[in-house]
Amino acid sequence: MKKGFLFSAVMIAVLLAHGIGLGEDSIKIGLVDLQRCLQESKEGQKVINLLKDKKAALQRQFDTKQKELLELRQELEKQAMMLSMDAQEDKKKTIERKTRELEYFYKDLNEEMIRAQEKEKKEILKELSKIIEKIGAEGNYTLITERKAGGVLYCADSVDITEKVIKAYDQMKEESKK
Repeated sequence: MKKGFLFSAVMIAVLLAHGIGLGEDSIKIGLVDLQRCLQESKEGQKVINLLKDKKAALQRQFDTKQKELLELRQELEKQAMMLSMDAQEDKKKTIERKTRELEYFYKDLNEEMIRAQEKEKKEILKELSKIIEKIGAEGNYTLITERKAGGVLYCADSVDITEKVIKAYDQMKEESKK
């Protein structure tokens, strides 16, 4: 956190010195909450819903495999007295194998969800970056930075352009559908 704060302080000092050196009257700074853009934009909400659906489908697969394993364990408990030692060992090995398979399956599902989330997030952030650059150029901003990064502890509402970015992003997505 100290690095981020120090970086922000240095950046602001450089910008102020640059503005004074060039005789500029004011420096225009904007802050964007990218996480909020991801969560509140129409495209972000659409992606969140798609990921929820995917997670639910994967969870159903996991639950099915977990139920099969539970049934095998219950079957072993019920038949333990009637089975020979070799048959019991075979069932225990099968249960152990299926337990490992379930653990690997669970790890794979988690990794798949993380990859899917990262892919979607990266795509949206790439599009948001273009929107932010456009807003920065049109609004004559000297600097636009991410609100959560760089040690920003406070900013006035007038500096926060998150809502403007969300609206512009939603409008861009609407226009691209036409």
